[in-house]
Amino acid sequence: MQYALYYYDSCPFCQRVLHALPNVKVAVEQRNVLKNPEFRQQQAKATGRTTVPCLLIQDDQGKEQWLFESADIIRFLQNQ
Repeated sequence: MQYALYYYDSCPFCQRVLHALPNVKVAVEQRNVLKNPEFRQQQAKATGRTTVPCLLIQDDQGKEQWLFESADIIRFLQNQ
């Protein structure tokens, strides 16, 4: 499984997730959508939304699942 968090620095809900990352047991790539507009475009194309935070969950076969809402993202990552 691979994980990527779509976020930007001034978003308080993103900060909530970012502060939780050191306490989870999985690696999460951080993709800042303001510093790299390509990340925003990827998310919009895949989900139809640009809302952050958003976690991309990709399994070993390449199947993607997108998870929104900071509390849901934190809970999901803590259970991995």
